[in-house]
Amino acid sequence: INAEYGHFIIASGSRPREHPTVAIDGEYILTSDHIASLERFPDSMVILGAGVIGCEYATIFSKFKQTKVFLIDRAERILPFEDADIAGRCAANFRRRDVTIHSECSLESMEVRNGAVEYVVVDNASQARKTVRVERALLSIGRVPNIEQLGLKNANVGVDKRGNIKLRDVVGTSQPHIAAVGDMTADMSLVNVAEIEARYAVHRFFSPMRRQPHFLDETGAFLPTNVSTIMFLDPEIAAVGLNETMAQAQRVAYRCAVYDFSLVSRAIAMRNTQGCIKLLVTNDRDMRILGIRAAGPHASSLIEVVSLLVRTRRSIHDLSELLTAYPSVTEGLHEAVRCLLGSSIYKPEVFPALSVYEWTPTDGKQALVFGDNVEPTAD
Repeated sequence: INAEYGHFIIASGSRPREHPTVAIDGEYILTSDHIASLERFPDSMVILGAGVIGCEYATIFSKFKQTKVFLIDRAERILPFEDADIAGRCAANFRRRDVTIHSECSLESMEVRNGAVEYVVVDNASQARKTVRVERALLSIGRVPNIEQLGLKNANVGVDKRGNIKLRDVVGTSQPHIAAVGDMTADMSLVNVAEIEARYAVHRFFSPMRRQPHFLDETGAFLPTNVSTIMFLDPEIAAVGLNETMAQAQRVAYRCAVYDFSLVSRAIAMRNTQGCIKLLVTNDRDMRILGIRAAGPHASSLIEVVSLLVRTRRSIHDLSELLTAYPSVTEGLHEAVRCLLGSSIYKPEVFPALSVYEWTPTDGKQALVFGDNVEPTAD
């Protein structure tokens, strides 16, 4: 197709990443592209990759109770970018559904033999090998952008050594009339991120006013701070902002409240108390909101209350003014705020399902938070 237009947006998406030593045939060894073509539930399935997508498929197949699921995880635990306590809730439910997790194991081989998939995993510590036969295998090891057939060089669009599009100002390419959005960028591969990038690309092309979008920082770099994410697991997990793992990696001192759903009236009424609310704030007098993790029913709806406050660097003093409906899961968020402020009627000393604690780098050298120096809370 030959076409001439004044502006172009590249939004060609991505495809499942292939494994260098495993041949994908679409019948026995599958990717997410092939799952919808299955005519029945396999009796057994191994999933390579224990990130969000791999764990979501493990949740789907294990909940239908027709497939024995195996999960290969080379890390110490599933969902390695989430905190251990949040990931642990999902892992505990996997074990209850008889999902076998090959923790800290590497895949040595996987091939189709006699109408089944045979794979060998190696324990990273002991080097012990284990051979397992399953009916199907699903590879969930990430995605790669679809750029090979676009003819980018013909359009003088710059690419890096790995073949990815070089971007400036988040969506801009080396050609001012060509933008790239969605999985084509190096940002978060999420539908909501792709949408705001596309809107921004159109804005850059046609708007006479270059208003700074809310998802860019002062330097023009992508700002994922208040991007809401949902993990369709059991329990459902939703997130905004920093978790403990991120905060510690960035050397950001924080205070944290974990409020269990066993103390939330709505969850009790729903007979579903498997979950919690985990709220992080700066460890200073302002107690500005760093992030939230919610696991359990209505988790994805609950975090939206916090999203804008994270972006605008607001304090939990502002959030404490929230008047929640009764009964609702947001009551748990309100109580987590009160716990951090010391005004909750629920005390950690009485309720083991509730905890409040803080973290500071052991050497006392804290990073900047929101561009400001953090003043530790006085003892």
